[in-house]
Amino acid sequence: MLLIASVAALVALGIETYVATVAYPNFARVGAIDFPAFHAFHSERITFSIGPALLIAAFANVALAFDRPRGIPMWLPLVAAVAGALVLGLTAFVQVPIHAELSARGYDAHTIARLNAHEPARALATFAQAACDVAMLAIVLRART
Repeated sequence: MLLIASVAALVALGIETYVATVAYPNFARVGAIDFPAFHAFHSERITFSIGPALLIAAFANVALAFDRPRGIPMWLPLVAAVAGALVLGLTAFVQVPIHAELSARGYDAHTIARLNAHEPARALATFAQAACDVAMLAIVLRART
């Protein structure tokens, strides 16, 4: 379970880093005419790219909180599980509604700015989850040597 959580969290972190540093900042640069197609393409693809990784990492970390490997302090899987829940919550209740606004309105600089303003919290939570998973994996691997 730990390996699954770690791989999924690292995949999510990679995609999240791209979203936070490239995709969302580019929304403001596309322009009103090209924005609807650009946003629709992003929205269709990103769900299938990051969605499975986020869900797998979150559920695997919850499982680890209930059944952690020997030598893992309880706080690591708890922080990872809370971070995963926060990522899913921010995605579902903050970012997805903002994307829905953009899909309905098209290009809107204020809405794009809101999307970008909320993204660092999700990126930080994704990083925290991945860092905890990698730390747990390192503890387990070190104990085996």
